[in-house]
Amino acid sequence: MKKLLCFFFLLSNISHLTSVFSQENIYTVGFQIKPMLVSSFFNTGKGEVIQRNIDFSVLQQSGYCGGMIIRRGFTKRFSMEFGINYVKRNYSLTLKDSTFTDKSHFTIIGYEVPVMGMIFLRVAPKIFMTTGFGLSCDMYPSDVETSDDYFQHYSQRHSMFQSAVLANLAYELRTEKSGYFNIGASYHLPFTNIYYTNIKFLPTNIVQMKLPGNYLTIDFRYFFYEKPMKPKKEKKKK
Repeated sequence: MKKLLCFFFLLSNISHLTSVFSQENIYTVGFQIKPMLVSSFFNTGKGEVIQRNIDFSVLQQSGYCGGMIIRRGFTKRFSMEFGINYVKRNYSLTLKDSTFTDKSHFTIIGYEVPVMGMIFLRVAPKIFMTTGFGLSCDMYPSDVETSDDYFQHYSQRHSMFQSAVLANLAYELRTEKSGYFNIGASYHLPFTNIYYTNIKFLPTNIVQMKLPGNYLTIDFRYFFYEKPMKPKKEKKKK
């Protein structure tokens, strides 16, 4: 009998937690910071061209994406997220032959407006697994140029406005007093190459490489706790 009472007590607590941490009829605001990872498996590694025994390479290095998010919950398991992000991509440029090596660095700044559909699966009373898919409208303000005594580099954007596919997988801890803590990983895949990099090794060698612009990140996200919105009462007609 005691075991049965404990079971019903535990069941009632889980039911209470479900209602407290449900995303149904929720509007909440959050912030995120997403350091970038370099991975050849996800095509975020080194681009390389060899011409006249000279090795030209561009390697995407550390960078980050950060910004604000707004979450709108429709049901217990489905929400939509949208926001605005600042993105900083760092690259290293290397020219090398049998007797000479020269290196340089450049940075590409961009802005993103992502829209994602999120699905939640409860794995513990306060912990949820989340997966999301969506699209992003990306903006690149300007071209990038660097130079040295031995080379000239110019990266030209494909266009000012571009689009990309988004995917996310994460775990989320929800608390009533401290808000929601989310940690996971995201992948950003543009539909086209974001820039075309032209390198001139003085005086005559010229090569061109495409910068795909996709990136893999580790995500740290936080949302404020908000109570569900009360449904509007319909006015009775006289």
